[in-house]
Amino acid sequence: MTTITPFAAGSYLTTRNAAQLTTLKNQLNDLSNQVSSGQVSQTYGGLGSGRSTALAAQATLSALGGYAAGITAGQTRTKLAVTSLTQVATLGTSARQSLNNGLQSAATSSIAGRSTALGNLETVLDTLNQSAAGNYLFGGADASTQPVLDADTILNGSTNSDGTLKAGLTKLIKDQVAADLGSGSGWLTTSLSGSAVTVAEKDPTRTSFGFNVGGASSTTTAITATANPGTTSTPGTINLAVNSPPAAGDSVTVTLKMHDGTSTTLTLTAVSGNTATSTSSTGATFAIGSDAQTTANNLNIALQGAITAAAAGTLAVSSTAIAAKNFFSGSASAGIIPQRIDFSGAAPVYVPGTKDNTVLWYQGEDTRSAPPALQPTSALSTQSVQISSTASVGTGARANDGAIQNVLAGLATMAYGLPTTSDGNTIATYQAVIDRAGNLLSSTDTTSPSVQDTVTQLSLASARLSSAGTTNTATQNTVQNTLDGIEQASPEEVIAKLLDVQNRLQASYQITSTLSKLSLVNYIS
Repeated sequence: MTTITPFAAGSYLTTRNAAQLTTLKNQLNDLSNQVSSGQVSQTYGGLGSGRSTALAAQATLSALGGYAAGITAGQTRTKLAVTSLTQVATLGTSARQSLNNGLQSAATSSIAGRSTALGNLETVLDTLNQSAAGNYLFGGADASTQPVLDADTILNGSTNSDGTLKAGLTKLIKDQVAADLGSGSGWLTTSLSGSAVTVAEKDPTRTSFGFNVGGASSTTTAITATANPGTTSTPGTINLAVNSPPAAGDSVTVTLKMHDGTSTTLTLTAVSGNTATSTSSTGATFAIGSDAQTTANNLNIALQGAITAAAAGTLAVSSTAIAAKNFFSGSASAGIIPQRIDFSGAAPVYVPGTKDNTVLWYQGEDTRSAPPALQPTSALSTQSVQISSTASVGTGARANDGAIQNVLAGLATMAYGLPTTSDGNTIATYQAVIDRAGNLLSSTDTTSPSVQDTVTQLSLASARLSSAGTTNTATQNTVQNTLDGIEQASPEEVIAKLLDVQNRLQASYQITSTLSKLSLVNYIS
């Protein structure tokens, strides 16, 4: 049932006055709230047409705040990574320089050099486990797993739960040297037939281990030197035919190849029969006999000694470098396991390693391209920092970057390959270490890509983050000013309005009070 409110004369005016008083009172309350809070309104609805702009500005400020937090963390990450890799590059460069500077005193430099190189190797391995805020820097996309095993496990291996051994770097180098040297001559045999000396490769080891025939030459017609490099089906040979006794000072040169792509040259020089002969890893002297056959016998003995010395020196260093590179190519996540050597048969053979018998030094993320290339993807892109809605900066790095692998292998070649004794082979062996370790250590700064290239990339990333942070801060200030213009109330303007409303409300109260007391008697009087 609907009730109709009775209408009395003068009620409309009274109702309108009450509504006006209520409106003024609400305005007074709103202005009082603005004075106390500094805000135009406590709700977006109270902002009127500016509410859409305010909402958009708040979203922008929230995003910029998130970018700022990411940029700060990213800068910390890149600065630490740059510092760490700079140390790696410095250690590699100083090691290379010390090698070159120590050649003149190789005998005394070798022992100290081995110790220093081993210490530097352990330092680099430790540096590659650097972390920031609990996140590892050199594990690629995996920041939670320690990317590099401890140095002791890497060098000396470990024991599995079933008691079997897992080989480390030391074992792989020892096996490679043993496989390459064979019985001591790098799997070459020398034989004498009449007045001819023959050097021959040996099947099946010649395809993987030891020396291979390179070339031969002679400075005299008294000795004919012929080299027959091996083929897939025929072992290589070198024939030195002594036609007649040579003159003192005449020589023959034999070049032997190694499986790292390098070679060594042996020079055999004829001396008179009453002169003492000598042997080193770079050649030997042989006595001139009374006839061709006697001279050939002396040449054969000298050649055997030179080959053995070269195997113990230059070839052993080559083996060390090969094993070090093989070991540091290993990667747990990529499933790349260094190959091992099986000695159970008549001759050593390469066999695939397994995760149970070989230490995998790198445990971080290692995404590769499709077979057969299996090239690692960009390390820089494995970690990124969002700097705006449309841009990001890569800050990732991997400990098993190719240049870092070379530096590690170079330090290992020094630590295990520098000569430990002082004899006629010391300088040649030291030079072999310079050639191989020096080439590997050049990955610190002279090759491309190098460790220094990675340092440059991360430094540029840090600079981009800094620039983005500056730009975002300026944008944040602009947006905040716009938002303040919409949400913040001007104290001067609000107080002026408040005083105006107070005066109007006070006047309205006074008039209403006066009218409420008005009567016919008061009106007549």
